[in-house]
Amino acid sequence: MIMKILKRLSKGGLYSNKIMAKELGIDEGLVEQMISQLERLGYIKRDNMNASSGCDCGCCDSKKKKSCCSGKDNISIDLWKLTEKGKAVVAG
Repeated sequence: MIMKILKRLSKGGLYSNKIMAKELGIDEGLVEQMISQLERLGYIKRDNMNASSGCDCGCCDSKKKKSCCSGKDNISIDLWKLTEKGKAVVAG
C-alpha cells in the first residue's frame, strides 16, 4: 500500500488524504500514517506553499483596498514531493 501512495504522489497534481483514501479503499488515518512513514524514511519531503509568497489570484492589484493574500486570509498548503530516493524507488 505504501508503494501505491508513493506512485500516486509521483504523478503530481493536487489531492487530499480523503481522496487518496477513497481511491485506495483504505481509511484516511492510514493514509496519514503511511505518508508520515514515507517522510521519516526519506522518500518524500514536505514543501509548504504560502499564498502570500506566490499569490497569482489576480485580486492583489493596487485598485483593491483589501488583499485576499494577506492577513487572516493567508492560506498555507503542505505539498509532498518525492526525494531522489523516492524517485529511484518508483522508477524501479
